[in-house]
Amino acid sequence: MQSERPAAWSEDESRAFLDQGRFFVPEREEQIETVVRLVPDPGSGHLLDLCCGEGLLSKALLERFPNAAVHGLDGSAAMLARAQETLSAFGDRFEARAFDLADAAWRSFPWPLHGIVSSLAVHHLDDREKRRLYRDLAALLAPGGALVIADLIQPAHTLGTAAAAKAWDEAVRRRSLDLAGNLDAYNAFRDTGWNLYAMTEPDPYDKPSRVLDHLHWLGQAGLVDVDVYWLKAGHAIYGGVKASPSRVAKTPS
Repeated sequence: MQSERPAAWSEDESRAFLDQGRFFVPEREEQIETVVRLVPDPGSGHLLDLCCGEGLLSKALLERFPNAAVHGLDGSAAMLARAQETLSAFGDRFEARAFDLADAAWRSFPWPLHGIVSSLAVHHLDDREKRRLYRDLAALLAPGGALVIADLIQPAHTLGTAAAAKAWDEAVRRRSLDLAGNLDAYNAFRDTGWNLYAMTEPDPYDKPSRVLDHLHWLGQAGLVDVDVYWLKAGHAIYGGVKASPSRVAKTPS
């Protein structure tokens, strides 16, 4: 199947995802719960949500940690506007601002971060950019802080790619029926070529990497206890923890 999506992410893509994301993301609620559960209690500290979208992860963090501040960054004006609207009740505990994920200029804060989360964003970077991002994020974390990423990964072999494509189709079909009682969202998912694992020519801005590579890069960045916490239909949740000064970092082999 050829993709009918544009050659680069656009505000039209953002608006489409705002409308259809609840159908297109497999087990979305379970993924959010899993990510938030893996973040250590920051007390009155600071958490970072990279490519926060409409603010679903940020909202879950704010609700789970009532004394924490969450900083949501995104490159889409439509996404940031929705996040600010959705999270307005949290007042100055939530800050939303624009950024470019690939640009290193934003990777400095006046305080350590106790947790960094991201959903469906890192796969837009190439391997070199991912490695640099992980190094920079690890440096921003306070000891004991966690980096937790939910994203698309690249299966190692064609059999895995085919399985991911089929599982993603089935997940969206089920969510379309369960949440809307029809197949309109599923048909849109198919017609727009959203399932990158079914594409014969991948979108130029989708650059998923193998999960083993992610774990290796996280270890190289100095994180410990790196692991995969959840995996379904080509979507994975993985991450690691910033070691205390007395602990020797363990790099996965």
